[in-house]
Amino acid sequence: MVSVRFYSLLRLMLGREVVELPWQGGETVRSLVERVEQAVGSPLSLKLLDGDGVLQTGTIILVNRRNIHHLEGLETPIMDGDTVALFPPGAGG
Repeated sequence: MVSVRFYSLLRLMLGREVVELPWQGGETVRSLVERVEQAVGSPLSLKLLDGDGVLQTGTIILVNRRNIHHLEGLETPIMDGDTVALFPPGAGG
């Protein structure tokens, strides 16, 4: 299983903190976001990615508490038992 945790406005938008999905071999962060979007029935990727499929500035995605910017970005492999945390871009000051 893969655990996907939602934070900030995503949690409010979806009305849940976590979704558990069965692991699929060869999965990446990008494909997991697509599967999560289908599972929750919400256009989640619109909050995380721009029109070109690139992370929006300020989006943070962690795999096992490691920022994907320091791994392989959206092509970071997902393994069975991983925890993925999704933080949408924030604003304020």
